[in-house]
Amino acid sequence: MTAVDFLWAIPVFGLLVFIHELGHFAVAKYFDIRVHEFAIGFGPMLAGFQRGETRYNLRLIPLGGFVRMAGMEDGDQEEPRGFAKKSVGARAAVIAAGPIMNFVLAALLYSAFLFLVGQEQVQVPRIGDVPATCQAVVGGQSVARLCPAYAAGLRPGDLVKSINGAPVGDWQDILTTVTASDGKPQTFVVQRGSETREFHLQPVRSPDNRWLVGIAVEIRREPLGRALVQGPVLTAKTLGAMVVGLADMVTGRVKPQLAGPVGITRTIAEQAARGWDNLLLLTAFLSINLGLFNLLPIPALDGSRLVFMGVELVRGRQLDPQRENMVHFVGFLILVGLMLFITYGEVIRH
Repeated sequence: MTAVDFLWAIPVFGLLVFIHELGHFAVAKYFDIRVHEFAIGFGPMLAGFQRGETRYNLRLIPLGGFVRMAGMEDGDQEEPRGFAKKSVGARAAVIAAGPIMNFVLAALLYSAFLFLVGQEQVQVPRIGDVPATCQAVVGGQSVARLCPAYAAGLRPGDLVKSINGAPVGDWQDILTTVTASDGKPQTFVVQRGSETREFHLQPVRSPDNRWLVGIAVEIRREPLGRALVQGPVLTAKTLGAMVVGLADMVTGRVKPQLAGPVGITRTIAEQAARGWDNLLLLTAFLSINLGLFNLLPIPALDGSRLVFMGVELVRGRQLDPQRENMVHFVGFLILVGLMLFITYGEVIRH
């Protein structure tokens, strides 16, 4: 990784925050809510300009943003075009629009990835790539050597029919068999065009302690129309997996794994060093993560505001704005404290 790789965190964070706040802003404008400020970042102002009734600012700390609307602060609830004067449905739409825009961004990024790069064809056991060299552990040292598949004569496009006499139905069958090989020789029967050929491969152990033969799954680019359909599908699947993972952490089934700004920045740098396609996928993943996180019923987050609106619907009247703002303020302080705690731990570890 280089210093430039770490700098990729700035546009990635900026894009995620901008899209999120743009959702709040656009829907607020749709419902004719007066917006005092649209800001990316917190703290002192670095640059900005005034257009109409709204001030657009770039602030020093690039770890979030906000849309400051009339009717959301103490003493401002009587503003005729204020947030507080709108119906519960309108206010809920404004609040939910931020996380929803993060999901939309993720869907578009996934669609772009499927169209420009493609996706692994795991349903079909067709070989997509056979690199000439592999990193393997020999005599306790990691060395570059000929990959077993390349040395044996396997080539891209070969369709794996069986391994050691057992039929192969999809790519997972190949992974399972090779992983469990324990280094024993493997007999691959493949179809190449109209011919059926047999190859004998000796798996090697990789530096991360996996057995491999040096083949990669076929990757196929999707047509634009299919990519635009599959992007939202992949977003929904990823979101569902995140919800399940979050539930497992809450119930104690798995150990909580939290990442702060330092950890996320390092992950962005790692993926940027591997290529723009990896960075694209990570940005989509982070966008879903940000959207889901903001929907949690934690004070100061969008999810808690939606919960308060639900209580308002049940009660038939608005909650005391001052008390609600105090709850959100305390929640904000707690979140900042948690972020600082996580960041301190990440700095100490690295």
